[in-house]
Amino acid sequence: MRKVNWLFKVSFLLVALLFTAVSCQKEDYYIDDNGNIVDVISDNNDAGEEGALTLYSIQGDNISKIKDYDVKNKYTSYQQDVAKHQEMWKYFTTLIPLEYRSYFVEFEVIHGEGELLGYVTPINTEDLSKWRMGLAIDAVGDLSKIDLATEFAYTSIHEYGHVLTLNHTQIDALTGEGACGAYHLEEGCASPNSYINELYNIGWADIAAEFKAIKNDNQAYDFYEKYKDRFVTEYAASNPAEDVAEVFAVFVTADNKPTGNTIADKKVLAMYDHPELVELRDKIRANDVIRAMVPGSWTRKACKHKHHNTPHNSSL
Repeated sequence: MRKVNWLFKVSFLLVALLFTAVSCQKEDYYIDDNGNIVDVISDNNDAGEEGALTLYSIQGDNISKIKDYDVKNKYTSYQQDVAKHQEMWKYFTTLIPLEYRSYFVEFEVIHGEGELLGYVTPINTEDLSKWRMGLAIDAVGDLSKIDLATEFAYTSIHEYGHVLTLNHTQIDALTGEGACGAYHLEEGCASPNSYINELYNIGWADIAAEFKAIKNDNQAYDFYEKYKDRFVTEYAASNPAEDVAEVFAVFVTADNKPTGNTIADKKVLAMYDHPELVELRDKIRANDVIRAMVPGSWTRKACKHKHHNTPHNSSL
């Protein structure tokens, strides 16, 4: 557990690493719906992003290795533990039913040095229908049971929440801010009926200018302290995209609806107003869950979604 300002200190460090790591491009591949291998340009060089170990293509419930990255010696044993890679993927597929995973085409195993737990990024920033997800092997615990109070389960659900709320059915990647009639983020223009636009209107629209004016980590922490009752976790205050993923994770992992009247509670309750999300929650929790998360118990969540070379303000 970190001190209260861990989020923004780690944020600046990881942003610096991101710009170092994604300065080159290389060819990657994914398998399309017809089983064809498709070349794409991704934002990792041959050594991978910091901590990247192995990249896999996804075919339904199965993964196939695309390549191993060149890694430092300290990562070799983690890269060679292919059985653990497969267990990580199986755990994710156990959590998220197949019919809800159509957007995922690549899976990357990373070592996050205890800081970065996972990430997602679109394969094509102009499409948002195909995504890569990375999960940290060093964050893996007991994968033999579904324990929603563990870091790995929570991270997996958080990362899924990003793709659920940022895919092409939710965000129009080609519409610029000037022509957008709803919340606009780096991925594009949110649909007026999108989950993130709803969340933005509930808890961000009236403080957006104040958020954009943040210049340093002290101001960022003051912002969170001032509006603490708007966020389910401290990490949710990073930006609306992280907020909606955190809200989704709490919506799924907590046993019961919130009973308070804070803006944070209203964000979670808004998800219960969507029958399709309640159905998804029920299917995830239909697994033999042994523990649920206690709301407010998560004070450290180093996950992120990447928009190729341009991370979100204060995102991890």
